Amino acid sequence: MKKDCLWYRQPGEKFTDALPLGNGRLGAMVHGGMEEDRIQIDENTYWSGKSAQDNDKEDTYGLMWEIRKALLKGDYEEADRLGQAFVGRKNQYGTNMPTGILTVRLCDAEESEEHDYYRELDLSCSIAAEQFNWKGGRVKRETFVSDPAQVFVFRMQSEKPLSLELGYEGICSQVGITGLSLSAVRQAMVYLSGDARETLHSDGTCGVHLEGCFLVETDGEIAGKLTAKGRVQVKDARILTLYLDMRTTMFDAHPLETAENKVMQAARKGFAELRREHVADTESLYGRMFLSLGDEERRELPTDVRVREAMEGKEDRDLYALMFQFGRYVMFASSREDSLLATHMGGIWNDDIYNHEDCTQDMHIDMNLQMQYWGMAQCSLPECYAPYFKYVEEILMPNGERSARTAYHAEGWAAHVVSNPWGFTALGWSYNWGVFSLGGAWCALLAWDYYTYTRDLEWLKGHGLPILKGAAQFAADYVFYDEKSGYYMAGPSYSPENMFRYEGKAYFLSLSTTCDILLVREVLTDCLKAMAAAGEEDQAFRERAQEILSKLPPYRVGREGRLQEWYEDFEDAIPNHRHTSHLLGLYPYRQILPEEQPQLAAAAQKSMERRLEDFELTSWGMNMMMGYYARMFQGDKALEMLKIIFQRIVRNNMVSVMSSLDTMWHGTWELDGNTGLTSAMAEMLVQSFEEETILLPALPESWKDGEIRGIALRGGHHLDLVWRNGEPTEIRLLPGCEDEVKLRWKKREWRIACRPGEVWTHTS
Repeated sequence: MKKDCLWYRQPGEKFTDALPLGNGRLGAMVHGGMEEDRIQIDENTYWSGKSAQDNDKEDTYGLMWEIRKALLKGDYEEADRLGQAFVGRKNQYGTNMPTGILTVRLCDAEESEEHDYYRELDLSCSIAAEQFNWKGGRVKRETFVSDPAQVFVFRMQSEKPLSLELGYEGICSQVGITGLSLSAVRQAMVYLSGDARETLHSDGTCGVHLEGCFLVETDGEIAGKLTAKGRVQVKDARILTLYLDMRTTMFDAHPLETAENKVMQAARKGFAELRREHVADTESLYGRMFLSLGDEERRELPTDVRVREAMEGKEDRDLYALMFQFGRYVMFASSREDSLLATHMGGIWNDDIYNHEDCTQDMHIDMNLQMQYWGMAQCSLPECYAPYFKYVEEILMPNGERSARTAYHAEGWAAHVVSNPWGFTALGWSYNWGVFSLGGAWCALLAWDYYTYTRDLEWLKGHGLPILKGAAQFAADYVFYDEKSGYYMAGPSYSPENMFRYEGKAYFLSLSTTCDILLVREVLTDCLKAMAAAGEEDQAFRERAQEILSKLPPYRVGREGRLQEWYEDFEDAIPNHRHTSHLLGLYPYRQILPEEQPQLAAAAQKSMERRLEDFELTSWGMNMMMGYYARMFQGDKALEMLKIIFQRIVRNNMVSVMSSLDTMWHGTWELDGNTGLTSAMAEMLVQSFEEETILLPALPESWKDGEIRGIALRGGHHLDLVWRNGEPTEIRLLPGCEDEVKLRWKKREWRIACRPGEVWTHTS
């Protein structure tokens, strides 16, 4: 039986056919190909733009209060008029850009039609491989991106000597081969350089500089100079190995020196040792979890065939399990402990679509960045959070403190809808999407999530609590007490990117959207818990937070029985809108408990059903629907969402794209389409909370038998679970600390006094 592989009988033509590799900094999309192998290579610090100190406008605070007064009077027309100026400055915002495509072209003519082509991506070792017949011999290629060595590695082996041509062509930027240096017989160093320049998200004059190189090792003969087209010629080669690195000036004053050193170190180790080291590193992460849902015999079919059949409506339980593991795979491929930056919309892979759209290839923080990370600890990859928290601490927080002071006259730190490595934390520069003040608070919530899974108290004291407290301080200053209602109100704000209808006209701005209030509630609550865990004494802030929490507007059910998205029971302007942020209290947070609050759960479900009547399909939006149904213990409905995802937005290489080509997103791949799907699937099988862990809470009827091993539980524990006919038959708890754990399946409970090293098991 095949391993956890994606495999095909033909090369990839499009970006959504290519196979992703990555080490959290370098990303590669391997298309494969016989006559020409194409591999797009990206570097996640290759950004246009530059930092600016005046993204926030000085007059925002006074304008905010004018808008609040208009909204308190119910004058949405005036609030809309004033709100047109309630924006930040774009300045040289920039975008992450693709670098280029490495090509390995076979120059020998080939007339045979019996190529017997095969390519695969083995998820367990993160190696893309292909084989085919050429000139009467077998050709084999392997590609991987090493995290230990920090280089891209390519090897070709042929039974017959071949002539080749190597090229590297920039994408949408000034990148290309700049020279060749013969350093020894049959060995050459080829240099790359470029500048991140574009004119849609910056003015074309600013961005990082890139330097890179790749070393060519071969038993063939390397030409002593580049061709007129800037390519490297190799003759009579049976073995060809490339070691490549590229760096930018974002964090490195001497990028070429660094790249050269990494490449030469890799070459001294040699291919075999690099491969061994890389496989051990990947297996240490990938092998932490295992999922089986049956149907393993379908692994004998090519992946694109299985995707096509799923698109036609065929249920393939093993394909769903493979998709779960693929989500975990892209988590650690895009974000490693030593990564320089957090992921962006495409992770570390760049299909170049958003570079030509108003929506940039950046860090969106009104859903996307959070969803890219909120499954990391749950899926036993807690160290992969590291670049995210580094990004929050070193970039979002210091710049967000300026935004909080300038725009709101508030303490703490704030960030809004979009962000980037240049420290953009201001209101968006466009009124039709840019007013959402709690993106930073939403980001901060992952700090408590990480702590509950790891119980790393020293990390909480030194990092997690400052992140949370700064966001909570802003939230406490952002709300204001309204004597008339008796509530602490928030705003002006959007329910992210959505509009409502009032007296026949659509508006953006209102007070106390459900999303705003639930995020204020969550960040204040988590901050108080973090302060208690860390032993921090700040009685004044504690009392202030508790006062605000006691007087926040409650969830409300509207006249149509739906959970209100806004404080007022407004009519929907866009009933099928992609964002459902008013339901975050159901998932991923735990403010709406279906078993204890059935009325609110029923209202949430009615909201979902209304949205789904003609849903504005997006990958992350459908993942949220899966998560909502999982939290309401409706496994068959969650599976229905998963089937729709496969029917409409999963592509041959298993990426779940934003939507179809004819939408405003043009079928781009956003990483959260896969990471969020994995998180939602995990919620169907195991739901871990601080109070209890629920086993098989949303198991679909057709998933009668299966097993999941290595899933993380809050408290630092891990769980193995086997089920037959829908009932747990084997439970194995691996404690991470001294703790009392409550496991529940339907009405049955187990209470376990945990001690590290003492494994608890139950069989039936």
